[in-house]
Amino acid sequence: MLNRRKLLASVAVAGSVALLPPPRARAATPAGEWLDWLAAHRGNVGAAVDDGTGRRIRHRADVPMVLASTVKVVHAAAYGQAVAEGRLDPAERIRVGDWDIRHPWVSDGGAHRQSLLALGVPCDEFGIAHDPEQRVALDDLVRSMILYSDNAAPDYLRHRLGDGALHRAGAAGGWWRPDIRSLQGETLQLILPELAGRTPAQRRAIGDRLAAKFIHSEAFRTEVAHRIPSTPATSDAQWPWTRGTGRGTAEQLASMHRAVAHTGGIARDHLEVAFASKVPDGAVAVGFKGGSLPKTLTTGMSVRWRDGRIGSLALLLTGISDEQAAAPGGFLEAGLAALSTPAGFDGLARALGG
Repeated sequence: MLNRRKLLASVAVAGSVALLPPPRARAATPAGEWLDWLAAHRGNVGAAVDDGTGRRIRHRADVPMVLASTVKVVHAAAYGQAVAEGRLDPAERIRVGDWDIRHPWVSDGGAHRQSLLALGVPCDEFGIAHDPEQRVALDDLVRSMILYSDNAAPDYLRHRLGDGALHRAGAAGGWWRPDIRSLQGETLQLILPELAGRTPAQRRAIGDRLAAKFIHSEAFRTEVAHRIPSTPATSDAQWPWTRGTGRGTAEQLASMHRAVAHTGGIARDHLEVAFASKVPDGAVAVGFKGGSLPKTLTTGMSVRWRDGRIGSLALLLTGISDEQAAAPGGFLEAGLAALSTPAGFDGLARALGG
């Protein structure tokens, strides 16, 4: 049996991919300074904004950029479709070990561990349940994917639903064939760079093979554990890997959020939890899913108004500093302001040259 505690005691987490709306006190970079950064780095920004009144911002909106965890809106939408059609039951009790095995111990900023602890599942410091036979509701897994940005959850859903269901959900939201490659497979290619693919198609195929091997081979899991301490540990060192991860455009991401906000159902319910305390006056709810990777911040949002309007936004950034990545509150505030106030919209438009 693999002794994770012994093998991973010296492991440093290989980069966070979780982005949650932090408390206002953590917003070390104010929204105004983020707008200044956007104005000075327009070539590192993809933006698609529609405030629901006919005002729109498009800046490099059709340029594929790193998505990070914002892609999980597709998995949420596919889950919502499956629930609506009776193919999945949110109350189904799933085995925690089947969720855990898609978490290769690192690279999620502790999101998987946070997910289990929030559900009352005792686990070790790497986020692996002490009792793999314990059961949780399937809907709790999806909530963890959105609220805590758990990375094992989308791979679990992809396994249950199949790529076809995910592609159909993307197409229904205006996103043709979204890049839904295995997040576990991507992490394993960071840990084992000599096995990594060079093209998106290679990364996807190799990632699927590595993920399956990790699930079924304890010997391979032992090899991975031994290799984790040598994983690139800085954003600069991880950047070559990051820029090869899943991509999409701001237009596609914003379209997906608009579609989920319009369609409703259980997927929208999950997306509207994180910003429940930040709903603007006159609005019903704010949908949100963000993401981060080394040198990268991303967000997708929607605002539903009482008069029936729906606003949507996607902002994709690269080239940010580690300090900015650690305190993204102002970035999120600037995005929400652009959807909810004329001044916020005008400020973002000016920053992007509109």
